[in-house]
Amino acid sequence: MLKEGNTMSFSDRISNMLMPLASKMANQRHLVAMRDSFIDIMPIIMASSLFTLLNAVVFTNETLNRYVNLTQLTEIGSMVNNGTMGIMTIFITFLIGYRLSSHYINAGVIQRKDFNELHAGILSLALALIMFPLINEVTPVDATSSVQVSGVYLQSLTSSGGLFVGIIAALLGTELLLRLSKNEKLRIKMPEGVPPAVANSFNSLIPEILVIIIFSVCTFLFLHLTGQTVPEIIQSIISTPLQYAMESPLGLVIVQLFTQVFWFFGLHGQNIVSSVTSPPMLTAIQQNIDAFTAGDAVPNIVTNPWIGMYTLFGGTGAILPLLIAIFLVSKRKDYKDIAKISLLPSFFNISEPVMFGIPVVMNPFLVIPFICVPLINLAIAYPLTALGLVAKSVVIPPWILPPILTTWVTTAGDIPATILTIALFILDIFLYMPFVMASNKGLQKEI
Repeated sequence: MLKEGNTMSFSDRISNMLMPLASKMANQRHLVAMRDSFIDIMPIIMASSLFTLLNAVVFTNETLNRYVNLTQLTEIGSMVNNGTMGIMTIFITFLIGYRLSSHYINAGVIQRKDFNELHAGILSLALALIMFPLINEVTPVDATSSVQVSGVYLQSLTSSGGLFVGIIAALLGTELLLRLSKNEKLRIKMPEGVPPAVANSFNSLIPEILVIIIFSVCTFLFLHLTGQTVPEIIQSIISTPLQYAMESPLGLVIVQLFTQVFWFFGLHGQNIVSSVTSPPMLTAIQQNIDAFTAGDAVPNIVTNPWIGMYTLFGGTGAILPLLIAIFLVSKRKDYKDIAKISLLPSFFNISEPVMFGIPVVMNPFLVIPFICVPLINLAIAYPLTALGLVAKSVVIPPWILPPILTTWVTTAGDIPATILTIALFILDIFLYMPFVMASNKGLQKEI
């Protein structure tokens, strides 16, 4: 009993050390606005992924096309991509401005009549488009050389490539608008009886104009002093290095380690780290999708779908292998009862019943496998993917897709990757078993 008490005490000390930082990150207004904005667009991302999958597996299937030619239907997939992932930055930019301003209004920092969240979202988008280049190089259809055009926004920027520009525009623009809107001298007072929508527009008229002037002048000076556009310099000093870090084995381990540790202390690890990792991860999977669609070599290993297909076996921490290990070797009735209830939800990657029912959270017997099993899976999968023995991710699957099937979908039907997932799934069961057996001894000590 003393030994278990000491173990729990150690867990408590770790919890006391990490919980304030994790809680602060989970509730930090800028990170929350970014995280929730990415969640908001998940339905359209799933729609895009569905048609990417149809293009890869059905519409261009050589066997199926022997009987009925479906290749022309690939245009539908391109249309869907243009209207979803192709303008993702536009959605995200508006949503971040909207959600951040909503936070300030709900927190009582400023009243809605003086600071409208719709205006903040629209302004954020306007600022991002201001920072996009005026003149771009494009290659016309069937042409061999590119030409310069004006009045055109490149899809490489309106999709994932302009995410950092949009994030900066939304965060800085909304913060600046908030501070200017608090100044009563900058408000235009309208007579009583004027419709609220009109009054709100005039209230924010001067602050919004000032923010636009500041951003446009800074963009102009930056372009003429450096010779580079805002997206170009951001890409070179922020996006590219961060994506490279995410693509490296060390960066991959750090991201997954933090995800697991936060989850162990009862915090949603993915939500906490996604505000930092989502932009480069989305850029990576978009590049993979574009290369796969064009028939080119798929460039990136590490993407959110790639991590998920080797770690989300029933939920974060490979929960489904844990449940199977409980059925096989656990003598604890409480574990088995929770496992029976949690089996079906876990099959669709819903892990909360297990996380808080057994619980896995703050459980000293399960901390080591819960944190280490996903890292072991990735340590095995990364070199095999780098060597080309298994395919890279080219589809963003629905998060409720069952394990193993997720890998088949994410890799557009790659059999070696699917077999690897099955092998890792079985390995995870055996990795969990000694710790589940140790929990039996823990029960005896409690009794």
